[in-house]
Amino acid sequence: MPDSLLPSGAQDDSRPREHRHVFALRWADMDMLRHVNNTVYFRAIEEARMQIFGPLLPLFAPGTGVVLARAECDFLKPMSWPGNIEIVHRLARIGRSSLDCNILIRREGEPDTVYARSRAIVVLSDLASGKSSPWSAALLEQLQKQFAATPS
Repeated sequence: MPDSLLPSGAQDDSRPREHRHVFALRWADMDMLRHVNNTVYFRAIEEARMQIFGPLLPLFAPGTGVVLARAECDFLKPMSWPGNIEIVHRLARIGRSSLDCNILIRREGEPDTVYARSRAIVVLSDLASGKSSPWSAALLEQLQKQFAATPS
């Protein structure tokens, strides 16, 4: 865990830091094979990402925002309706202006089955210039709170 993400005086316990979000599936989310459409995974991940960053918006400097710089997904097993998708963001790295997460996509209630693995990198940007902007101390502190330490 990068020191800049840890609260002052805190020790790194090396446990995964996760943010969990449940996304309700709709019948309309299926494709013609009756599997959850691949685009729905990205929509669920986006919604989970907004659950992470939405509460932090008041801390953003005027004219800055989070931009998705990279998104990838490996589809491992088809998922079908009904049910809910559980999106688990695991904090992989935080840089001067970026946040890198490994993401697990599971069905709620099936913690041992991973349906897809994803990775996303977001960058805090000056929206006018398009250049990266460093995280403030207040944003780093709140990001730490968004990713709770979970038992290994």
